[in-house]
Amino acid sequence: MTESPAHTPSSDDDLYATFQPRRGRVVTIVMAIVCVALFTLIALTATSPSGGAFSIPNKVATSMLGVLIAAFLLRYARIRAVPDKAGVSIRNLILSRRVEWSDVEAVRFHGGAPWPTLALRDGEEVSVMAVQKADGDRAGREATRLATLVEIGGGGRRADESAPEIL
Repeated sequence: MTESPAHTPSSDDDLYATFQPRRGRVVTIVMAIVCVALFTLIALTATSPSGGAFSIPNKVATSMLGVLIAAFLLRYARIRAVPDKAGVSIRNLILSRRVEWSDVEAVRFHGGAPWPTLALRDGEEVSVMAVQKADGDRAGREATRLATLVEIGGGGRRADESAPEIL
């Protein structure tokens, strides 16, 4: 007996692929590099109010400010959601969290929302920043894939429903 195309190992691999923003990730990596270069250039070429060169501590502090800003930007570049058969591990900008599929009631990605949210059965909502509206049509496909994972994992179902709600 042959397997249907929807259940081949390669499509399962695609279904459980890591969610990551594309456009936002590229922009933040480039900006982090520019930030370090710019603050280093400022540290090396700026003069003090009295007209002399910056002192060594001022140069180091200015360069470190650029590194700190770049570190924050790179944290944005590390946003992702890693699904598996039991749930999803979500790394957003500040917080990381593990959510089991059975705890998810709905996937919401509506109108002006920049990313989808998982509505949990306990009333809480968890943002999934790894799927971003800025990625255009890809964002809609990824939100649908997320809802499919919720359905396969046993979430999003109530006694009177057969599939997760996508709003």
